[in-house]
Amino acid sequence: MISIRRIVSPRLTGVLTGALAMAVIAGCGGSAGSDAGSTVSPAAATPSAQPSATPAESPTEPTAESPSAAPAEDPSAATASPSPVVTPAAGYNAADVRFARMVIPHHLQAMDMTILARTQAGDQWVRDLAMKITDTRDPQIRTAKGWLDEWGEEPLPRDHRMPGMASKADISRLSQLSGLEFDRLFIELMIEHHRGSIEVAQQEQTEGAFAEAKAMADALVTGQRAEIKEMRDYLKKLKSIKPRG
Repeated sequence: MISIRRIVSPRLTGVLTGALAMAVIAGCGGSAGSDAGSTVSPAAATPSAQPSATPAESPTEPTAESPSAAPAEDPSAATASPSPVVTPAAGYNAADVRFARMVIPHHLQAMDMTILARTQAGDQWVRDLAMKITDTRDPQIRTAKGWLDEWGEEPLPRDHRMPGMASKADISRLSQLSGLEFDRLFIELMIEHHRGSIEVAQQEQTEGAFAEAKAMADALVTGQRAEIKEMRDYLKKLKSIKPRG
């Protein structure tokens, strides 16, 4: 018997193998209703002959016309983040809220003292100073209250202890005096009150973010420093006056 291996040459084996492979491809690629004799063209069998994705669908080459193309990101947008204490829409922070909450009761106490001065002060200079303080503090109170209303906050209680605030005993004593004695105590208490107000305003200058609140703080520091100087000079004159009797 002649061996099949001797009859089938290596070249014939390669031809048969290629033909068999083409037949398998044709059988897998055809549909159930296709002609059994159909064949697959070389162009269809070659993966590189037809691109599998259009430029718009390519995940690596987005085009400007493609709806799916993402815009270039701003490098600063990835790193910029609002301060945790800042409300971006309004531009204020916790220090601004604290300042407004403190300004209102602090100023109200000063106005309580100026009301007493209208009828109990012995010197016209003291009455004029009291009126000046009232004219300055009243609009600032209204402005700060407007900020708090907008921010959904409330002022601190009237009796909240803050820098420079007079005690209830001090106010009670002042209310019982008149003339020269009233003038002296009024000036002494008001100097300390102004110092405390400056301290509150300076904290706003350093830590605040709301432009209007910082502007009020600037005005308070400048104005009350000038008034302290005036009161100190006048207090020296009052102390040099001897009480009658």
